[in-house]
Parts: sequence; structure tokens; C-alpha cells
Amino acid sequence: MTKPRILYVDFAPSAGGSVRSLMQILDSLPHDRYEPYALLSPSVSELPEIAALDIPIMVYDAGQGMAIPFRSGTQQVRSSQSASWLRDQRWLGTPWRWGSITRRIWLRSRHTAAFIASVINDNAIDLIHMNDAIPLAEPGILAARWCKKPSLVTVRSFVPLDHLHHRLCGWIDAVVFTSKPSREEQLAQGVQFRRERIIPNAIDLRQFELVADRAGVRAELGLAEDVPLVTVVGRIMQRKGLDIFIRAMVDVVARHADAHGLIVGDVEITDVGLDSELRRLAEDLGICDHIHFCGYRSDVPRLLLASDLLCFVPTEAEPFGRTLIEGMAAGLPAVGANSGAIPDILADGETGLLVPPADPYTQAVAIDTLLADPERARAMGNAGRCRVAERYSIEHQVDQLCDLYDEILG
Repeated sequence: MTKPRILYVDFAPSAGGSVRSLMQILDSLPHDRYEPYALLSPSVSELPEIAALDIPIMVYDAGQGMAIPFRSGTQQVRSSQSASWLRDQRWLGTPWRWGSITRRIWLRSRHTAAFIASVINDNAIDLIHMNDAIPLAEPGILAARWCKKPSLVTVRSFVPLDHLHHRLCGWIDAVVFTSKPSREEQLAQGVQFRRERIIPNAIDLRQFELVADRAGVRAELGLAEDVPLVTVVGRIMQRKGLDIFIRAMVDVVARHADAHGLIVGDVEITDVGLDSELRRLAEDLGICDHIHFCGYRSDVPRLLLASDLLCFVPTEAEPFGRTLIEGMAAGLPAVGANSGAIPDILADGETGLLVPPADPYTQAVAIDTLLADPERARAMGNAGRCRVAERYSIEHQVDQLCDLYDEILG
């Protein structure tokens, strides 16, 4: 019997949470049941972890994260008060909005959709699985429709849907949400889907069964083995609250003179230069010797296992928070934002502490509380590891996805 061929599409320009989650799925998907293909951005396709998957990888630069440019005269008209008033009108604004949608399709989506359609036809793909929010999945949904193939979208972002996206929702065969808040946010916009599932992100727990290399990691950072290390993992973006973390570390260092912060992640294409700004901030605040940037790393489990605490307090609501389950799998207590899906993952007072976003003082108090009480921190870390094993294993996630694939393919 011929195995169904599934095309996974993700044009993220850097290896953030969506890409890392996709890599886990591709690595764990039962290849005796399905034949996976992947269509990725050039920068992500070059990662060693992608090559190690040993599956067909195709490359296309969809310009994700880059705005479609306007001519100077057009931009002046769009930014005028008259244009703003027109967009807000119920009837007069409709032609304007559809005009913007048509421009987007003509300048970008049609090219990307045509390329995806060629990949579908050339490789006899049976199912297209888009790995991000519906607006970003727009070209893939169009391509699947043209090729008369079923499609599935994993919604990984809180994003508004325009008139076209409401139409496209009716063309999708299934939508996977990574959390209840992400589902509620989409449904609140008045859309309906043929099939819905809530399937949280997951991790391979075996990656966190390594022996902690505290000495090795700290030697790389030029630190003593016993210094407290607070780690943040994720792309360097404005909305991740890294400036708030650095400000919080000022108070932490005042209480724990040997404490250090580790920021793991590459700069997002939309925030080029932010890492330099954050370095200058740490210098201006007098703690540049306590904040370490190590860029993108493929050995995140090793770094977490050598840390003492995970901090993830984005200033905007997160639809999931993959970093949290990685930290909890490593046995770390966590400080997380009391917003979005994070409270569903982190049990306040049990596996870590929840704090308000954009509040460096409260964040500093939470970090200090856990560093000052190692026994309590250790108990939270153990509870977090158990919680991840129960709820967020890659085996459970893949089983649920496979059931959904079979249902769609009939």
C-alpha cells in the first residue's frame, strides 16, 4: 500500500518555536505510515538539524517577516488622516481593504502559492500541513485548493484575520491549536472550521535525560561552576521582553552578586539590531558582565540542564510557550508571564511563579525568591518535569496528529 505523502510548509526565516516544533514532529513521525516532505526558508533549510532529518527538503524564500514595499507617494496616501478615516468606515472601507488584499496576493502570495502548487504536483503530495498562523499559511491554503488536496494548519500565533482569511478558513480541512487561548482568540473573530483539535507543542524527553554539564557550560561562559544562572531561550524580538529581563537582573545582581543571565537565541529578521541595543542596555545599567548572549544554539537541552532557573516573561501574550516545557523538562523552576497560554503550562506556586508582563521589579522578586530558596526551587523543578512527562511528550503529540491525518485522508 502506498504511504500518504505529507508536505510540511514553514517559511519562518529563523529557527524559532514553530521550526523547532516542526523538527521534533518530523523526527518522530512514523515513516512506515507516512512519507514526509518539507518546504522551508533558505536560512532554516541550512541548519544541520534539518539535514539530519534525512527527508526531502525543498527551499523557497517567501519573504516572511518582510513588508511589501510601497512607493513613496502611495505610502503618503496610506498614512494620511483621510485614509485612516476611510479604512474605519463600514461600507467605504471594504473596497479599500479588498484592494490591499488583492495587492498582497498579486505581489507575494500568488508567487509563493504557485511554487507550493508545483511542489505538490511534482511530488504527488496527498496532504499539505502548514505550520503557522492562517495569514502566514495563506499561500499554502490557496495552493492546496488549486491542486484539490486537503490541507491542515497549525495555528501558532495570535493574529487578526482579514476578509480573505475568513473565506480561507472554510477551505481548510482541519485546524490544530496549540492551546485553548489560541483557539478562543480565533473563534472570537467569528470563523468556523470543519475540524478543530487542541494539540499542544511537545518535546522529546530523551533529549533532557543527559547528564548535566554544569562545569562545561559555565567554562564556556567564563563562569565558576557554582554561580546562579538564569536562562532565557527564544528568538530575540521586541515582544519577548528581554529588555525587561535585563532590567530585572539589575535587582537580582544587587541581591545575588554572583548571579548571571544567559540569553539563548538568534535575532529575528524583523528586529535586526535589537541584540546590540540589549547589550548597550546591559552596559548602561552596569551589568554587562552578568548578561551573556550566545545566539542560536542546537544544544538547548544541554544549556538548560546546566542552568538554575528559566525565565520567560514576554510583554505580549504567547499562544503557547515552548521554552517553558523545555525548561521544565530540564527540571528547572520557571518564572513566566501571567498572560496568554503560559498559565496553562506553568502551575503557579507548583512548577514556578507567574508574574505580570513588563514589570521588572516583580520579575526580579520572583527570580530572587527561587534563587534564595534552593530546596523550594528543586521541588518546583521536579514537579515541572513530571508535568511535562504527563502532558507534553512528543509521542502523545504525534499520535494525535496521526489520528487527524488518517481522518482527513479517509
